[in-house]
Amino acid sequence: MKRLFLFVLVVSVTVAAVNSRTLFTRGGFAGNPASSQASSAAFRDGLHLGKFDAASGRTRHLSVGRWSADSNRASFIAGYQAGYQGMNGLEVATE
Repeated sequence: MKRLFLFVLVVSVTVAAVNSRTLFTRGGFAGNPASSQASSAAFRDGLHLGKFDAASGRTRHLSVGRWSADSNRASFIAGYQAGYQGMNGLEVATE
């Protein structure tokens, strides 16, 4: 039983290592601005508020004052626009 567990563990770790290496070498994470932007807290915050405003039927309101750095403000705006447009696109598609 211990040998089976050890074998499964070694195979899983090997598969995980190969998959992660493939993602990094093909540009899945490294140098991809969309994935680095999506991991930004400001982008996620803007995405959430954009979706919320669109679902509530509110007009666009960019509250960029929530973020002090210019790069964070730009990420917030990009996320907000993506969320707002994404929700409006879903509503049009379902009607």
